[in-house]
Amino acid sequence: MKMKSVLTLNGLLGIPGGIAIGLWLLAIPLIWLDTQYTLFGSPLPFWLAISDDTARSLLATIATAAITTLGLVYSIMLVVFTLAAGNIAPRLLQRFSRDRVNQVTAGLLGGTFLFSLSVLRATGPDLRPEFSIAMAFVLAAVSVLQVIHFVHSVSRSVTIDAEVAKISEHLERQVNALLAETDQRDEEEFDEQDLDAAIKAQQSGYVTIIDETALLELARHHQAMIAVRVAPGDFVLSGQVLAAAGFAADDEEAIAAVHAAISLEPYRGAVDDIRFSIRILLEIALRALSPGVNDSFTAVTCADRIAAALVLPVSEGLRGDVRSDRDGVARLKVPGLSLEDLLNMTLHPLRQASRGNILMLDHLGVVLNSLYSVAGSDARALIRVHGKALLETAAAGEPIAQDLDFLRKRLDFEVDS
Repeated sequence: MKMKSVLTLNGLLGIPGGIAIGLWLLAIPLIWLDTQYTLFGSPLPFWLAISDDTARSLLATIATAAITTLGLVYSIMLVVFTLAAGNIAPRLLQRFSRDRVNQVTAGLLGGTFLFSLSVLRATGPDLRPEFSIAMAFVLAAVSVLQVIHFVHSVSRSVTIDAEVAKISEHLERQVNALLAETDQRDEEEFDEQDLDAAIKAQQSGYVTIIDETALLELARHHQAMIAVRVAPGDFVLSGQVLAAAGFAADDEEAIAAVHAAISLEPYRGAVDDIRFSIRILLEIALRALSPGVNDSFTAVTCADRIAAALVLPVSEGLRGDVRSDRDGVARLKVPGLSLEDLLNMTLHPLRQASRGNILMLDHLGVVLNSLYSVAGSDARALIRVHGKALLETAAAGEPIAQDLDFLRKRLDFEVDS
């Protein structure tokens, strides 16, 4: 339920609804000020002076235009969603629904409609709320500018290169944040022998959130250790072991706390998980390499952006699996993303899908060269393994001898024979 509430808050319901209600409620104090005080004296400035009939016509026009444009905005969103799902990747829809431009545009138009409608209701022979009417006019002007910005943003959303760049920038921030949290604690301090309590899944679903902070506090409270057996993005079957813990197997409260910290949902929705961002880039690249699309240059772009996100990990390494509590005691072990995991997760699918595509194989060689040039000693050993696999994949595609020789010379490092 935690993941559903997060998606609702960050989607096209929570934030737009909050903005719309906020602007609607703004009408109450403004109308009250118009009834209680003369803010500008009499006569009114020319930019506030307005007749009763003109005021009602203006407010009705603003409200009608706002609600009509809101319907148009949602229609455009649906068209963009359809194009993105068919041409780029269906899982991008979650990113589009979280886009701040889309959310603010919908909320501002809805709020302008409700605000204008409320002021229109209060306008009559006995009250002409000039200040509230001026505010409605300002909201209408801001809405026009926001719609222009929305159209510009939408036009970029269906551009594959621009979307790949945004996804990769998000992935790079995620990887760098993971690097900043590096914990060098020796895994030998974490003894799994006494973890007798096996916490099993109560339902099938995808792991979307693992609340490490809550699990650490739980382990510290019970003076025990917890080893999580699943990772975000994994599909778990009902009855499968989620974690092993050192507290009593019949401690129902502690077991319930572990279930609450490991969220299972019927669909993948962890937009902020590194694996999710990697899978989106891979999905775009693999779709581009498929015979039905045959767009190698989009796959080349994805490979370049994935390499950009791997720069710091290959040069500085990543954190281990063990987490310590505030006292420095090793309490929690979670499946981490080691450097080997990241390289395997990103490079193997691209290499496998590139069999027979010498253009893509050649560019993967360029990517490996670039990573090798900034890599540490451990990372270089892993990259040499991927270089060997690249040559073997190219040979399995039965290229001409000249192409295979060119690819072998392309690599700036020696691979194990």
